[in-house]
Amino acid sequence: MSAVSVKEFGRVWWSEVYNRIIGAVVFLDDPSAECLHFDGGLFNLLNGGAVAVKSLSPFEFSRKDHKKAVFITQTTATQLRTIHEIIRNSDFTHCILISCVSFDVVYLELNEGKDVSDVIAAGRGPAEATKQLEAMLMEWIGKKQCAVEAVHIPIFTIAPTSVVFLTPPYQHVYPTFDGKLIPDTTSLDLYTLTSEERSQVRRLASGLNSLMESMNLKEDIYYMGAYSSLVTGVLENSPVCLARRKNCTQPASLIIVDRTLDLCGVTSHGMESVLDRVMCVLPRFPGHSNNVAVDMSPLCEANVISHPDDMQLSPGCLFHANDESCTQTFDHMVNKSQKEVMFDLYNKLSKIDVQKSPSPKTLLKVTPQSVEKIVSASKGNYEVISKHLGILQQALGVVQTLKSPKRAQLDLLTSLENQVQQSLAASRDSTSVLMQISQLIKTRKDRNLPLENLLALIVHVYSLTGTEVSFPAAHEVTLTETLSVALFEEHRNLLEGRVLSPEQCDQLANNLVARAKDVSSMRRILLKYNSVLKPSESTVGHEYRGVLQQLVEDLVDTERPEMPDLRHRNEGLKDLLRSGLNILTSKKTRGTKHPLDNSTVIIFVVGGVTAEECKRLHRSVITSGVDNTVLIGSTKFVTPVEAMRDALAL
Repeated sequence: MSAVSVKEFGRVWWSEVYNRIIGAVVFLDDPSAECLHFDGGLFNLLNGGAVAVKSLSPFEFSRKDHKKAVFITQTTATQLRTIHEIIRNSDFTHCILISCVSFDVVYLELNEGKDVSDVIAAGRGPAEATKQLEAMLMEWIGKKQCAVEAVHIPIFTIAPTSVVFLTPPYQHVYPTFDGKLIPDTTSLDLYTLTSEERSQVRRLASGLNSLMESMNLKEDIYYMGAYSSLVTGVLENSPVCLARRKNCTQPASLIIVDRTLDLCGVTSHGMESVLDRVMCVLPRFPGHSNNVAVDMSPLCEANVISHPDDMQLSPGCLFHANDESCTQTFDHMVNKSQKEVMFDLYNKLSKIDVQKSPSPKTLLKVTPQSVEKIVSASKGNYEVISKHLGILQQALGVVQTLKSPKRAQLDLLTSLENQVQQSLAASRDSTSVLMQISQLIKTRKDRNLPLENLLALIVHVYSLTGTEVSFPAAHEVTLTETLSVALFEEHRNLLEGRVLSPEQCDQLANNLVARAKDVSSMRRILLKYNSVLKPSESTVGHEYRGVLQQLVEDLVDTERPEMPDLRHRNEGLKDLLRSGLNILTSKKTRGTKHPLDNSTVIIFVVGGVTAEECKRLHRSVITSGVDNTVLIGSTKFVTPVEAMRDALAL
């Protein structure tokens, strides 16, 4: 199967799923359901011939007259047990298991602890996994007359815009080494990780390999960060990847980067992108990592008391794959200013306005109230609502964000970040930033600042300073003590119901500060991009310029400056030989490869990105004038609080 873009990649492989679902009950897990949503949603399955669609849950089963089942799954050990339970409680005679993960990885996991190196080296892993899975299905069905099939279909991407793609099944993949941010050893390989982490590396690499195969790409691999070196190692050396590179013909550059090298951008509350703000304020759409739940009660007659916990009313969301006008608006939420998004929404809503509000041309400013007025005019008019449901959901999502009390919190936190930035730039080692944060934690209730956002501010500060600033030990002790008290007061909310003693809160506070100090050490391995606090080019003072931003600006620079931090996977051995023989140590040869030597460049960030980052990186590429196609991929869109939880392992 071949695809020309990431969006096409998803569409091509979903069509393979639709070919198998006629007359079947379809069971799918949350990541697959999110991928389906971005391809068109539930009705793609129902209109394609599925008789029912259910969640992949051990509590689900099917009616006795339903004889065919299709399972869309990540094929983990837990999910296989779930499939066993569903089959045991149903009466199927035909089962199809669609594995979203490559069978060579599944084979390794099915045979964990056994020596299967000969099978893997000979490239027989996928065939053996197919046999094992089909034998399991036959045994679980337990009938002589039955049909089973196990097939790998790489459903793992969504494409919110034409240049951005995300991977919902890998939303929890994060650069850690046996749970730590910094590996214990410099001689890093897969077996220094836990079995779960090892599996995540292989699964992510297998997904990227499937993407390359479908797009007929033969890649040069580059990486920044220790974890990314492991992912590129699997891509470089796995027999399945080696076989694919022999057959693919289009040259490409794949750049994999650890999120942990720069956590400033993702923990900053100063976001210009409308999508980032919406994702910060509104709750997640159930089961999704990249979409929000929009309260639809303003359009309906139902009396909803608390949303989204009140299940009388299904939530709306932001992305509507089958409505071109909505996909354009979603793109604007990533790439345009708030003012442009508001005018876009008002323009589209004014065409369905039943009250005939002022023309967009006569308005100097579109406010949340003016958008809300048009939306409210459609209340109860279900004919209008059903025709324009997508744009109404998007408009409500933006209005609810802009009118939320959380907006004032975000503005205050942004102001605090700016103060910290200038304080660090001015005073460096003599800074009292940690004392200021300790005071903020003590007075957080008076200022209406949630503790989790202040923890995000702590991660932001430590990542911003890197190794350039050493905070006084006494200040770190004060911060730890203040944090311990705050954690004791709020740990049930912060830790989702867990109950901790004062001593446990002390220990947790110590762990969090130690982890934040690890965050500040992440860029010490970098030579050129080790600082993100730069003198401002447009105004007085200093500004944040992220590692990714610096990398992309160098990448598209026509002068082709040195990028010593971007390691080329194929050059590791050559570098060792050169240094050992003491040849060419002073300068690189002119023959050194550059990512832009290939027409397609994919930058993949392990651990999440923001819409704002994607917009800035894309803008740098566009304004540079290079002809290369540059795609930006990541495991998920992330908010400051989520980025903090990932970094601090909360």
